[in-house]
Amino acid sequence: MKKYIYIISLLYVASFISCESEKLDILYYGSINGTVIDSETYLPIQGALISTTPASISVLSDANGKFSIPKIKEGEVAVNIKRKDYLSNSLTVAIYKNESTLMDFLIFKDNSNIGIVNIYDPVPGNGAVDQALAMTLKWKVEGNKANTQLTYDIYIFESNSTVQQLLGENIVLGEVTTSGLKTTTTYYWYVVAKYEGNKVAFSPTWTFKTRDPL
Repeated sequence: MKKYIYIISLLYVASFISCESEKLDILYYGSINGTVIDSETYLPIQGALISTTPASISVLSDANGKFSIPKIKEGEVAVNIKRKDYLSNSLTVAIYKNESTLMDFLIFKDNSNIGIVNIYDPVPGNGAVDQALAMTLKWKVEGNKANTQLTYDIYIFESNSTVQQLLGENIVLGEVTTSGLKTTTTYYWYVVAKYEGNKVAFSPTWTFKTRDPL
């Protein structure tokens, strides 16, 4: 009899662990609905390519400048936009369970003929953990068809903070060094590309977490 009860108990524990594991694996989704607008005329822009980081589906804005991404995992996401003759841009928004995030997206004409500039491949990688308290942040750039000299401003801020620190200004190389970071802290950072002082592209907002205290 004791053996029977023991076996039943094991089955119950296994079932409980399985249920808890399933709960941990549950993902929640929200959506984004927005409009792409010319920053000078405030008219809607058709044919802009909208994507997200982390990746979901990519869509085009319609004749009224509107777009919809129906299923995005809950959390923070960078919304990226590209359109010929306009500067690429990126904006970080929060996605909530079963809710639609509304946004108007202003984009700027590429008056300097820079082309669609993409800032990508961050170091450390997006979502990296156990990072040092002093490090060199790096990134890559492509799409500068005019082959002009771009400079970069780099911003960093802690999770749950609205205070952004200008980590580097008018940087020529694709890297900047930071130090004095806090332990066990999630940081967000992004890069703004400039040409002759004018902003021409924004990177997605990337994140990393520093190591625990020794």
